[in-house]
Amino acid sequence: GTHFPEEEGSESSDDEGRVTNVVFDWDATNAKSRGSTMKGKGVTAVTASSLRAASSSPFIQKEEQDDHSLLMFALPHHLETLALNEDNVSADSGEYEEDPMCLHTFHGRTCLVHGSVWNLSISHGKPHSFLADRPPVAGAIPSIAEALNDDIKFKLSENVLRGAADTYFPAKILAKMSRVIEINEELQNLKSGEPESNNYSDAEDASVEEAASAAAEITLPSEEDVESLLDDLQQSVEIWLNPGGKEKGGGEAEFLYDASWGGFVNCGCKYTFEKKHPGEGSCSNTFPDCPAIKDVNEDFGNGWYNDHHFHYGYHIYAAAVVAKHRPDWGRKYFDRILLYIRDIANPSADDKHFPMYRQKDWYLGNSWAAGLMSMELSPHGREQESSSEAIAAFEGIALYGNVMMDVFGEDEGKLGSARLVRNVGELLTAMEVSAANRFWHVWGSKTDEEGSTIVSTTKGDALKSIPHINTYPKKYPQPVVGMMYDTMASFQTWFAPEDVVSYGIQLIPLTAVAERRDDPEWSNILYPLYAKSCEDANEANDGFCNENGWSIVQAALLSETGEVADAFEMAQEIPEEVFISDGACGNSLSNTLWFISTRKQS
Repeated sequence: GTHFPEEEGSESSDDEGRVTNVVFDWDATNAKSRGSTMKGKGVTAVTASSLRAASSSPFIQKEEQDDHSLLMFALPHHLETLALNEDNVSADSGEYEEDPMCLHTFHGRTCLVHGSVWNLSISHGKPHSFLADRPPVAGAIPSIAEALNDDIKFKLSENVLRGAADTYFPAKILAKMSRVIEINEELQNLKSGEPESNNYSDAEDASVEEAASAAAEITLPSEEDVESLLDDLQQSVEIWLNPGGKEKGGGEAEFLYDASWGGFVNCGCKYTFEKKHPGEGSCSNTFPDCPAIKDVNEDFGNGWYNDHHFHYGYHIYAAAVVAKHRPDWGRKYFDRILLYIRDIANPSADDKHFPMYRQKDWYLGNSWAAGLMSMELSPHGREQESSSEAIAAFEGIALYGNVMMDVFGEDEGKLGSARLVRNVGELLTAMEVSAANRFWHVWGSKTDEEGSTIVSTTKGDALKSIPHINTYPKKYPQPVVGMMYDTMASFQTWFAPEDVVSYGIQLIPLTAVAERRDDPEWSNILYPLYAKSCEDANEANDGFCNENGWSIVQAALLSETGEVADAFEMAQEIPEEVFISDGACGNSLSNTLWFISTRKQS
């Protein structure tokens, strides 16, 4: 079960300290009545004697057990949350000491825990925002403004406005244009002389003042241009949610409710178009002729529940931006946007139409993209490719909840629903970021000359620094997992064999959550390999990396290593046409420059 923070105003709901208690009640059957006993067996296990929130100083200790509560294997992230005491940690290596009831598994070092109920306290972290933790560096603002004046005039294609497409690539374009709206507002606030409106979480006053001074000198898009883009964005978000298909003013690729599995699926689109006008095509089919329902390979398997959070996360992000700027629209479409959220992250056991948390694996902590059936019929079980798009989906839910809390204001009934949406988004984002750093981002913390992991520890009430420990054995040499399955980690993707794609698919989209997602230590390990793989792909496949937009991600990754100036220059050299390629359709030049210029500098 999940015990979310209480309503605003209580101590446990503080913006900087929201915590959700995730309860594993294993509901184990006691075998004592059948004459079985462990007494005298000398079973050594980690005992969960008091599993409370981290702030309540929980403890786990080793002792001889003679009772009958459950023995269950816990993974490293469970053990961290259950707060192993210092006696179980080696200060020299930063790794848990060997124990006869621990073993190394595919998901990391796993130990037996004694206790039928686990209470894992998950911190939400700081509130989510459309902003980065700091403003763009002052010197970058004129270039961002120039890019904004071009990007604001981007015209969504006719088929996107009519919902005549798949549910993934158009959604990325909607999120892309949403970022343009938000960056423009941020710079407008800086330009207005009211930078405090931006509420940066990690910025010195001097840097904000410098950014405001730079913004005072720039020309930003006109209000007319901003409203025109918002008009198109609103139409393209709502068209998918208007019922009845194209015959009744809804999307040509119609969404359906699946009563069998309790889900929100798309009928699919048999897209026909003239070769000279690919963006003006239409869907030649209508319900019940649904290609996505008939074939698991259509629309990325949407009709079979594959990749729902990847797709719907972009729609939700765009809806959050429209609702923020047009509150009346937000009120009108709230229940319809909830269809996306209820499909991928429904928190309510009372909801009879959707299952709870469809994508979530609570034990491992990550989500799965695989639905009812894998497109490859893999013997390795469920899988997920892009950990970063999963993170972005839940970031979108958190932001949408935040926006709708502001929209509903004093409407206590709707306000409670919006607060729950925010809390769900924050919790799932925090868990997905943690899982990405265990299972998709592959690295171990720095070692000294003798090969021991560098870790600083302190006694008493002071904090202890635990290094990042690689989940996988050394024979897995890559710094990322391209696709993780139940029983396999592989360096590959569904759609391209180039190494740069396996790297890059873990780094998109470029939004504020990336600073929580990408550890600087990992980014520094990854960057030279990414750069080499991009070069190799260009040479082997006729400019593949550059032409498909993966060079944009390279510049973003370079900025995460602290080399902001070099990354900014690299991004400015990317040809304009690259930003409208399939690989780059989620990235505009203005957002790329914004992302780079808001990273921490070395």
